[in-house]
Parts: sequence; structure tokens; C-alpha cells
Amino acid sequence: MIRIATWLWILVAGLMGYGLYQLKHEVIALENDLSRLNRQIVQEQENIHVLKAEWSYVTQPARLQALAQRFLDLQPMAPRQFARLDALPALPAASLQAVSAGPSQRAGTRTGEVR
Repeated sequence: MIRIATWLWILVAGLMGYGLYQLKHEVIALENDLSRLNRQIVQEQENIHVLKAEWSYVTQPARLQALAQRFLDLQPMAPRQFARLDALPALPAASLQAVSAGPSQRAGTRTGEVR
């Protein structure tokens, strides 16, 4: 008759074999995930490369200038569009006081007052 210790060692060996089997399949699944992720990374890098090439084409100065001339009605500024500062209208006195006052005085609070 086989001793209890022998049966115990057979049980331990069987459990170790089953655990090793499960671990092997888990590692294979993780390796498959890793290779799938690596393929996705390579694909995204290729997509980024294509987008950078498209961006460099879209932002070419000569192309932008041609599009601006075609679709925008931009004209150079005429000398009559420039004005001197003394030609601008003066601000009303109330506006000058509000501009010269600090931000806390414009808000209606005194300095140091906490609401």
C-alpha cells in the first residue's frame, strides 16, 4: 500500500502541472495581445507619417497664397485708412476716471475689503 505522503506528492505534482499549463496559455494570450498592440503602434506611426505629409502639403505658402487670392478679397491698406492718434475722438471724463481708477475701485469695493 502506498503511503499518504506519496499520494500527497502525486497531488502536488498534478496541481503544479495544471498550474504550469494554465500559465503557459496565459503567456501565449499575453504575447498575442502584445503582437497585436505592436502592429497597431506601427499602423498609427504610419498614419502619423501620412498626416504630417498632408499637413506639409496643406500649409505650403505658395498654395495658401493662391487660395487666399482665389477666395479672399484682400487688398493692401490704403494710406487713407491710417489715422493719427490726435485724430481719434477724446474719451468722456467718466470713462477717463474709470480707466485711471484701479480694478477694485471700478468693481465698487474698497481696497482691503473682503466680500
